[in-house]
Amino acid sequence: MIAGLLLAAGRSRRFGAGGDKLLALLRGRPVIRWSAESIAGAVDVLYVVTPPGAHELVRALEDVEIVLVEHVGRDGGLGTSIGAGIAALDDEVDAVLVALADQPLVDRALVSTLCEAWRAREGTVRAVAPVYRDGRGHPVVFSRSCFDELSALHGDSGARALLDAMAASAELLLVAVDADAPRDVDTPEMLAALERGSSVAR
Repeated sequence: MIAGLLLAAGRSRRFGAGGDKLLALLRGRPVIRWSAESIAGAVDVLYVVTPPGAHELVRALEDVEIVLVEHVGRDGGLGTSIGAGIAALDDEVDAVLVALADQPLVDRALVSTLCEAWRAREGTVRAVAPVYRDGRGHPVVFSRSCFDELSALHGDSGARALLDAMAASAELLLVAVDADAPRDVDTPEMLAALERGSSVAR
């Protein structure tokens, strides 16, 4: 079983007075809705990590079947959100696809491709990641053998060091993608650029 893990517990600090960036509308729908729907159909179950009491985020995901994970320690950084999600996974989960909720335009077909690549190489690789024209990015599939290391993450670097170590030892399968990496919605300007179908610097 492959679970999706959507990280949605950040504070949206760079979004300023615009409020929670995940609730901002992109082409008429909340950013988090786009992110969740790009993953939900390709995984067996979708976990969403949010701050405690994030009722508006949950309402934005109405009719999307999710397992809610409330992360009280979100100020510890992205790594702790991953750890909170891993701790909540069911024992039957064999792998987890970690995705960022502020990347609304992740390609659904790519998510399926990453999951299929992991299933085809299960037992021979520990993770599967996309390599876009501008570098390695998200989402990433991690095998259960990575769960202890993912649970110990802290700070905002996420699993980058873990992936670097696996790449050096051939435990990471890279999937080439003929496109630029999906853009984060960190600022109102970035959201406006996505709305226009253009891009701005990260």
